[in-house]
Amino acid sequence: MGKRSLLTVILTAFGAVLAQMGAAQIVATPPRWYKGNLHTHTINSDGDSPPYDVLAWYKRNGYHFLVITDHNTFTDPALFDTNPNDNFLLVGGEEVTNARTVHVNAVGISRVIPRQNGSTVTELLQASIDAVRAQGGLPLINHPNFGWAFTATEMLPLKRTALLEIASGHPLVNHSGDGRIPSTEQMWDQLLSAGVRIYGVAVDDAHNVREEFSRTRANPGLGWVVVRATGLTRENILAALGGGDFYASTGVTLKEIRPTSTSLEVELPPASPTTSSPPHFRVVFIGKDGRELSVSNDNPAIYSFVGNEGYVRARIEDSNGLRAWTQPVFLGGVR
Repeated sequence: MGKRSLLTVILTAFGAVLAQMGAAQIVATPPRWYKGNLHTHTINSDGDSPPYDVLAWYKRNGYHFLVITDHNTFTDPALFDTNPNDNFLLVGGEEVTNARTVHVNAVGISRVIPRQNGSTVTELLQASIDAVRAQGGLPLINHPNFGWAFTATEMLPLKRTALLEIASGHPLVNHSGDGRIPSTEQMWDQLLSAGVRIYGVAVDDAHNVREEFSRTRANPGLGWVVVRATGLTRENILAALGGGDFYASTGVTLKEIRPTSTSLEVELPPASPTTSSPPHFRVVFIGKDGRELSVSNDNPAIYSFVGNEGYVRARIEDSNGLRAWTQPVFLGGVR
């Protein structure tokens, strides 16, 4: 065997070893859950605390990532997220704002987006969505019932949507509706049923970190998302959010969500043995037009697809009024 042939054999063998090591590394790094907030304000717009203090609050309270979304202002993560070893990620963001309270959060951007223009709500929303997408970010349509600004009717024509606020800790956003104007969760079902692929999130919309925590203040820690990703990077977080691989929560923790071609399974963690009065849970499976498909008190709760549901999502309710929402699994009938 010549020298070149021997070298080729050695390099080939070495490459195979490296490939096996790489495969082993992939196997050894399974996805995990990361908790984050997508809507937060600082003194750079109308919050009461500087970015460092806001960041510190979320770090102390078990979050893995945060998006600071000051009104028409970009907070550069590089200036504040300076510790590469703290298991915490600051993602660039902004709340693209106008006087008509038609607001869209820009999640994952790298520079400021100017105030957008439009003669109608739909035009304003679409202009903001397009500006966010132009930077490779994800658009989050904020609080439709804040100021009773718009409904699903104005959102139905939109293109390249991604996320919709269905729950918020802000005390003035009217997410439950009034019986005549739908709740934002009902709007979500209206959009999904019409074929719009959009995912539901819960947020803080925090403004008051320094001030007293009360029901009348926009405090942190009241609404969040938990994404499933193989690592805590901007790219991984955006991919999970854009692909619907996450759940939204106002206080309910999920252990696992298992969507398959035949069923949707939701598993909660076992109750803590030190809790004297643990909450009870029920899982409501919901399909097209917001139709309640089944209710389960089992853990895990499983819904087997029939095939005519259009989509199936789950709302997990605890006995103290807290909620979590899984993202829809799309079936036949909804594109």
